[in-house]
Amino acid sequence: MKKQRIYGLVVLVIALIAIIWYVNQPNEIPQVRELGMVPETIGGVGVDGTGGDRELNREKNRFDAPKNFADLDAEAVLKIPDALLIEAGRKKREYWSGDARDYDSREESQGVRLTGYLIAVRESGPESCNGYSDSLRDFHIWIADNPNAWKADAVIAEMTPRWKSVHSEWQLHELERLAERHAKVRASGWLMWDEEHPDEVGKSRGTQWEVHPVTNFEVNSGGEWETLQ
Repeated sequence: MKKQRIYGLVVLVIALIAIIWYVNQPNEIPQVRELGMVPETIGGVGVDGTGGDRELNREKNRFDAPKNFADLDAEAVLKIPDALLIEAGRKKREYWSGDARDYDSREESQGVRLTGYLIAVRESGPESCNGYSDSLRDFHIWIADNPNAWKADAVIAEMTPRWKSVHSEWQLHELERLAERHAKVRASGWLMWDEEHPDEVGKSRGTQWEVHPVTNFEVNSGGEWETLQ
């Protein structure tokens, strides 16, 4: 009887360890469909872009997808610590303090899957990361926890030309249609700090943290998640 109790306790401990391990593992999001190769160079523009902050441009132009993702809502992104990065201001990343660079590097190594309501979308103008090309533009997407939220409470996710080139379904008119009905969506991609927009926080964005670039985009339809069609 004593051996049986010991055996039972051992099994229980192993089961608890397995549960704790599983809960703490990052989510792995399977590819919904096979994608073409995301290009490193597009329209003659490399990952460094043209002008601006070369290091920031490289983050914006990542062409690999995260292997693991943390599931977050907008509130969780708004709460990610940012004091070191705010202190760095608009300076180019090469001039940041060592602490700021180390912290940002750790945060930007994370894949995130942001779930919320699509409240607004617009096409960007020419930017340094896209070589100031008129034909290479990002889609800016505002995602919030409340379908009636203001942009000031939302997180921006950005679809970049490289990822749009292998997602022909990512069309501006389709995103605008979703924004009109404040559709529930999931944007997966890289967590990124955009130091270029501090003056917009509290006005047209809730934080300088973004999901940028977006590598996968889904829409909730009848309780099921589907890729944008």
